[in-house]
Amino acid sequence: MSAEDNTTMFENVKRICHDNRCCKGLEFATNVSDLVVEEVGDGNLNDVLRIVSPSFKGRNSAVAKRGPPYIKCLGPEYPLTINRNKVEYDALLKFDSIIPGCVPKPLCRATDENIYFMEDLKDYELMRHLLIKGVNCEEAILKLAQNIVHIHKETQVSKLSQKEKQELAENFKNEEMVALTNKFVFTAPFVNGEPTNQCADNVRPLLPQIYDDPNVLQTAEKMRKLFLEKKECLLHGDLHTGAVMCTSDGKDPKMMDIEFAFVGPCAFDVGMFLANLIFTYYQHMSTQQDNDTHRQYAYGIVNLGKRFVKIYMEHMTCISGSIEHFMSEVTGFCGCELIRRTVGVAHVEDFKDSEFGEQEALGAGIRLLQAVDRIETVDKLMVIALMLA
Repeated sequence: MSAEDNTTMFENVKRICHDNRCCKGLEFATNVSDLVVEEVGDGNLNDVLRIVSPSFKGRNSAVAKRGPPYIKCLGPEYPLTINRNKVEYDALLKFDSIIPGCVPKPLCRATDENIYFMEDLKDYELMRHLLIKGVNCEEAILKLAQNIVHIHKETQVSKLSQKEKQELAENFKNEEMVALTNKFVFTAPFVNGEPTNQCADNVRPLLPQIYDDPNVLQTAEKMRKLFLEKKECLLHGDLHTGAVMCTSDGKDPKMMDIEFAFVGPCAFDVGMFLANLIFTYYQHMSTQQDNDTHRQYAYGIVNLGKRFVKIYMEHMTCISGSIEHFMSEVTGFCGCELIRRTVGVAHVEDFKDSEFGEQEALGAGIRLLQAVDRIETVDKLMVIALMLA
């Protein structure tokens, strides 16, 4: 975006915030000339801005989220529905109604402007950044397991009346965002030569292990169909460590970036988050400086991943079929996420300073898709993914 475009966007956000100053949480926007706007997000899809009134006494800031009509990280040639802004705001309202405080407080949405405002978590950090730094996030991760299982239970399709089912399905149909996940998680990464795929030079020699293995490709296709067809509960839809904020000491998790919310298989949220803990594991295992400390942290992440899944399974009632079948689904979704984040369009910053992390993560994803029908527990999932003794 050009400087001129940024200036126009910032001025529009100031005006919209001022126009909605009657909303609880936006009272600080009494004087539009006093408002200061800064970009605070570097997401793949949306513009995220902080609005501050320096002279206002009390809570003097909020965050605005605006969805351009295209995939931000790819550009205008990849159009994307602006309806995702409404879906995300509705999801924030839904999540907050079930567990108050589990997401940033939604404040208001300017329907005609394709923008919404929410609580400013200015004293919070992305969980991914804390994990990269080696902060103990045990409390946040285990609380997140409790929160997401509660969201799933309260929106369990099998417990809802017919009217409630129809309302949930209609409000969170989210067809274009589901199609985006379908393409960039389950399809493109498994197509040799797909133009949107990107991988590091040292990962390239491993690609035949994906494209020349019918078992890997068939399992990815199986998971794609499951993702599209199984309707169990309302999902976050993109639950990774970069979609959760918590305090700098690794507590009080708040889910965000819920524009992918839809009704689907509960194992999807679990598998996606678990894959991102595996990224953390490999990031620390491959850090050479003070390696012993980083390795101990990585082993702790393995234990937290197991506890995350076990807490979820202790409380979940909407799992369709056996526990073993559920773990097979978690395994498949986890494997697809590991692969797509190493060879697809959207990578993770965990490996920014790691020479071999992506290679290791890709190998883990391939092993999980090869073994998906043989994994009945999270302990076995971790043993196979990480080649633990």
